[in-house]
Parts: sequence; structure tokens; C-alpha cells
Amino acid sequence: MDTSLDTPMLRQYREIKAGYTDAILFFRLGDFYEMFLDDAKVAARELELTLTGRGKDENRIPMCGIPHHASESYIQKLVSRGYKVAICEQVEEATPAKGLTRRDVVKIVTPGTVLSASGVAEQDNNYLVGVAVLKNGFGLSFLDLSTGEFKVAQSPDRSQLDIQLEQLAPAEVMVDSRSELRFKEGILINQVEFLSPERASDLLRTHFEVASTAAMGVADFQECLPAAWAVLDYANYTQKNGVPHIIRLAPHRFDDAMLMDRTTMQNLELVHSRDSTAKHGTLFSLLNYTKTAMGGRKLKTVIQTPIFNQRRLDARLDGVENLIKDSLTREEIRVILNDVYDIERLTARIVSGTHNPRDCVALRDSLMALRPMAMILEPLDSRLLQRHYRYFLALNDPGSGISKIISLIDLALVDSPPLSAREGAIIRDGYNGMLTQLKASFSEVREWVAGLEDVERNATGIRSLKVGFNKVFGYYIEIPNSNRDKAPEHYIRKQTLANAERFITPELKEKEAVLLNGSERQNALEFELFQQVVRTIAGFTSDLQELASMCAELDCIQSLSTASQKNGYTRPQFVEGHGLHLSIRKGRHPIIEQTLNGGFVSNDVDMSQDKNRFVLLTGPNMAGKSTLMRQVALIVVMAQIGCFVPAESVSLSLVDRLFTRIGAMDNLYLGQSTFMVEMLETASILGNATANSLIILDEIGRGTSTFDGMSLACAISEYIHTEIGARTLFATHYHELTVLEQAYSALSNFTMEITEVDGKLVFTHRYIQGTADKSYGIHVAQMAGLPQPVIAQAQALLDGFEREGVEFLKKKVI
Repeated sequence: MDTSLDTPMLRQYREIKAGYTDAILFFRLGDFYEMFLDDAKVAARELELTLTGRGKDENRIPMCGIPHHASESYIQKLVSRGYKVAICEQVEEATPAKGLTRRDVVKIVTPGTVLSASGVAEQDNNYLVGVAVLKNGFGLSFLDLSTGEFKVAQSPDRSQLDIQLEQLAPAEVMVDSRSELRFKEGILINQVEFLSPERASDLLRTHFEVASTAAMGVADFQECLPAAWAVLDYANYTQKNGVPHIIRLAPHRFDDAMLMDRTTMQNLELVHSRDSTAKHGTLFSLLNYTKTAMGGRKLKTVIQTPIFNQRRLDARLDGVENLIKDSLTREEIRVILNDVYDIERLTARIVSGTHNPRDCVALRDSLMALRPMAMILEPLDSRLLQRHYRYFLALNDPGSGISKIISLIDLALVDSPPLSAREGAIIRDGYNGMLTQLKASFSEVREWVAGLEDVERNATGIRSLKVGFNKVFGYYIEIPNSNRDKAPEHYIRKQTLANAERFITPELKEKEAVLLNGSERQNALEFELFQQVVRTIAGFTSDLQELASMCAELDCIQSLSTASQKNGYTRPQFVEGHGLHLSIRKGRHPIIEQTLNGGFVSNDVDMSQDKNRFVLLTGPNMAGKSTLMRQVALIVVMAQIGCFVPAESVSLSLVDRLFTRIGAMDNLYLGQSTFMVEMLETASILGNATANSLIILDEIGRGTSTFDGMSLACAISEYIHTEIGARTLFATHYHELTVLEQAYSALSNFTMEITEVDGKLVFTHRYIQGTADKSYGIHVAQMAGLPQPVIAQAQALLDGFEREGVEFLKKKVI
């Protein structure tokens, strides 16, 4: 490359870029971020920018740039596509005497460390996850930098680790570079060398300023601490100025939650619809009556991790029932929460320095809105809601951290500050004596400038004369061209416009110098006072995070209660000590019933240890088999998140893991056929299900030959019934399997009832004991509109097959 093109600026760029080879470097030049060389090519392609260059032919240096003020949207676009962005700023004032201005990277934005308000969806968590290989299983740590949530957990084996990662849906993962861990495509993986548990424990203890990591409740997770430190260290590295809002590491026990893999969550459309464009049709959209972003995130987490702990489940159900019975209190709670901003993320932004003054005012307004909450909660008698009452009551104590924050922000900041803390006009009059004196020192000058326009109009007789100001030219006196010959001789021409002339006077220039100097001093003092406010707020980070957690939980409970009452749901009952149990009376599909205006056909489903534990479900397509099975699964999920359920009554024993295998698609990227995907999903179920699980199977073995598929379906059914013993609903078109009922006492045949009227099918959608006598595939094809000759020929062939079997086709071919 031509070295003459390697200017001091480019050499500086190369030196800085050498330290951030895995990121796109946004290099600040004036009011723009510039990108060079390979970074420019990538950014131009991904951001649809014009790729320019410097030099010619093989020496050409590719370049592109974006305006500094619009950078956030560009950064988020790159990060959402899995890129890292290193933000390089000037770190000293530019002066001619210094020559080249010193620059350095002040922040790295990555998919797992986004902090900006627009960087993550308000109702989604954004996890950075660390995974360590242990002697017996895996250590797991996850951090949401945007909220401050930081936890550590263990996983006994790889299959459970994968399920847990699917529930967390991490944006970025840290792994030990010495391990051979591999993960699915689409996750940004960072490989670093993990420390020893002892060294990681020491560093975490130092960061959190505790005598021992056991003091944080993670004594049982010592082997997992290298993953925790890797996550925290990486977060520190990307933020540059630290992560002061990460104030605790908490233990997380997955065995307290029902496990569901990604396939199950997708099949049941718990939080995401299979139609990516649809905003409704998920369990989350059905139950989401939250009023805050914190509550929305909590509800999503609750739906994806149903409870497997009877005490916790009863407490949540009691809270939901309390608010159903007292709808007035619930509405008052909703009114208060409606005025609460995202305290969790406001706190994270304020404390970490990625804030603006309006975040502080929004925090104050939110805290003030919550003051009446204790009075609202006082009459409620559930153990969970009484805990909230006591908390909010203490919140109103004038000595509480929250009360101190409210008072400080109210005293210090104006109600409508500008976005930038460096523009001034953010500190309330009377808050600081030095600031008051400074403002007073040039108040007379401001008054003089404010009255100058009237003075000059009277002196010159030019009624259209104006006094104005801009950042480039300062103060000026503007006279339209039609009156410029009337300008007094002591006016000094400053700027010529198309329709006017701008002037200054020696006195105006003198006053301008006083004002600009005073404004700079005022802005600097206001900024320092604002930083003092921020530092004080940071001292109450723990209080704010606890408050956010309480608000999120309360919002989630009122949301479940609101949905339950609006939709006429019933409290589920849990039974213990009587073996496996699942009894649903007049159960309904919670989502489909919303579209049928009361026309949904309810059904009873009974499963126990010794009877109907394995249900073989037959019947034609469109009869409602899939709906019935999904309905059962969704009712179980709703029951174990502590929500009331769409049924006349429901009783069940707790489900530890829920699996569904419904339909299948090719995974061409991994070279997997539909049948291979089906077998992989089935293998995961057989390898992870326990006797306390619920298994939903919608067809097994349809992607291969008839006898192959039937043999697999039979063997899988026998294995689940005999070896696993889980409650299972298995829908199949292999009617031959119905003979299994004679061999296994807990296996029963059920079907979706249909009737024929004048040769046409009528679907009753009723779930009854028995078997379907045929599949009615030709009837369904006729309903779909296949040509009549095709239907007639198919019927003739079917009649022949039923009389003579495969020999009939051989005769026909010969």
C-alpha cells in the first residue's frame, strides 16, 4: 500500500483498531463516526451506506461514515446482526498547539451488553451467559446488563444445559477457550480462558466487597464461579467505566422450575407465534395485562419457567385469587403502575453513566407514583401480597433510600430538563448557592440583550430589525435588505444573507463575551451538580433494584388475575402423594376459544398412575386431536405459572418437564431431513423425560415407510409407557397401534368423535374413549376441494386395498 496515504490520523486509527480486531471501530472525526478498510466494507454493506475511498486502484483505502447524532440506530442495527461495535471518541480537547487529538475506545457495544433504551425490547431480557465445564455437569452464569440481574446455576448434563440455554435465549455466550463446547448457530460466542474457581471467587469477592462469596448464597456453586467472573469481567471490559449497578450475584435453581425445551415453547406458542408477523395468538399476548415493562419481562420469564415448587405456587395462586375477588383494589394497582416507568433499566442507565437528565426525572416520577401503593395493598390477605404491603409501607418512611432519592431529584432538577446534561438548564433555581450567584452575575447582561431589539428598533426606526443568536456567529442584529441602507454607521457588517444583512456593535460583542463565558461556567457547574445527584442515586442502587423486583412481581400477579377474571378461568388444584394425576373438567383451549365467541367445545381429560396414563389418540385430520393435546399442555403450563385456567375444574400433580413433538420441518442448514428432525426431537424426549413429565406427541414415524414408521411408533409408545412412565398423549394415524391397549393396563385408546351425515363428515370435536374406525383422509381431501375424478379414483383404490391389501395394487399395475 502507498505509505503516503498512511497519514498520522490513519496511523492512529490502525493503532487503536489493533486492540479491537473483533469489533467494527466507529472512529470519531468531528461530527461523524468514520470507518476505514475492512470495517468500512462491512458497515457499508450492513448499513446500506455509500462506500467511498481515498487513493487509487490497489492503494485505495475504503471509507464510510455516519453522523454522530444519529449513531445509535446504526449501532443497534449492527449489534442486532451479531456484530460488536467499538466507540472511539476524542478524549482531550482539540487545539492547534497539541496537533493530533488523542482518541481512545470509550465503550464496546455487543449483542449481550446493550444498555441503551432503544437497544433491547422493553419486555425482553437480554442475557450474556457464561458456561463452564465441571467435573459433573456444567456451570452456568447469566447477566442482563440492562437490568442488573446476575445469577449463577448448575446443570447436571448437556441435554439439560441446552434446555436451560433455550429458556434464557442468550444474545451472547462466554466459554472457556480450553473446552470443546459447541452451540447452535445464531449465538455470538466469545472464547476466553476461564480462571480457577479459587481465583474467580477472590475477584468476585473483591468486586462485591464481601468477605466470602458464600455470603451471597452461592456456597454450593463454587465450581460455577469461573463462568460468573468471565461474564462480569467481559461486561466491565465492554463498558470501560465499570458496571456499578451489578451489585449482587444470586443463586438460581432450575430444579424449582418446569423444564421446557425450545421446540416445546415454539409448538405451544408460549411467547412467540409461529407466524413471525403476528402480534397475538401466544399465551403471553393472552395473559399480558401488565402495565410496566418490568412486569412484562417478569410475565415472559414466568411463562417460560413454570413453577415446580408447591409452596411458591400456592403463594402466587393465593395472590391471584385475592385480586380476582377484590377487583377494585386490582384496578387501583393498575392505575398506579400505569404511571411507573422502567425503574430497573432507568437505574441501570443512570448508575452506569449512559443516561440523560430526563431519566432521573422519570425515576423520580415513578417513585412518587408508587407512594400510595401501601394503602391500596393493606386490605389484601395473601401472604405474598402482604409482603408487598409491608415493603411499600416502609418505602414511605422519610428515612428510606427511596424517599431520599425523591427529595434529592425534586430539589435538584427542573421538571423538564434537556436531553443533554452538558447543555445547562437542568438544575432548579435555589438548589446551589454558587450557581445562584453565578447566574446573578450576568443576569443584568441577559436583560440588556433581551431589551436590545426594542432599543435598536426605536433608535433606527426599522420595525423589522431583529436581534438573534446562533452557535456559529454568536449574537447579531439582522436588518432586511429593504432597510439595510438605514443601518447606523457604528454597525459592523458580520454576515450577508440572501434577504438580509447581519451586524454587530462593539457593545454587543462585549456583552456576548460575558454571556458566553458565563454560560460555559454555568453549564460546567450544572453538569458537576448533576453528577453529584447521579452519584447519590448510585448509592441506593440496591434499594432501586429491590423496588423494581417488587413492582415487576406485583404487576405480573395483577396481570394473571386480570386475564383470569376477564376470561372466566378457574383456580387449579394440586394433589400430592397420590401418584401421577391430571384431571380436567370441561377444559378449553385458551387461545382458540377467543376466536370462536363461545362456540368452543370443551372436553374432559383424566389421566392417572394406573388409568389413561398413556393415551393413544386416533381420529381424522381436522377432528381436533392437535387442539386437544395443545389445550392440555397449555392448561398445565397456566396452572404451574400460578394462573387460573380455562376449565370448570382442574386438579393435577406437579409436572417437572413438558415435552411436545408436533409436526416437523427440514433443517437444511444442518443437513437434516424432516424425518431426522422428528427423530432428534423424539430422542431428546426419551432421554430427558421422567415419570413426573408430560409428553405430547403428534405423529411419530410418518416420514418413512409405513412399516418402519409403525414399528418405531409402537416401540416408542412401549418405552414411554413401561420405562419412563410419564403422562402422555400420543396422536397417530396408525390405527394398528390401538391393540396395545390389550397389553398395557395404563394405556388407553381415545378418539375425537365424528359422525357421517349423507356421506359428509361432521366434526363434533368431542374427546371420547374408543378408536377411530378409519382415517377419513379422502373425505378431508374432498372438503379441501380436490378434483372429483381424483376423489373417485382414490375411493376406488381404497376399497381395493381394504379388500386385498397391497396385492390389489400389484394386480392393477400388471
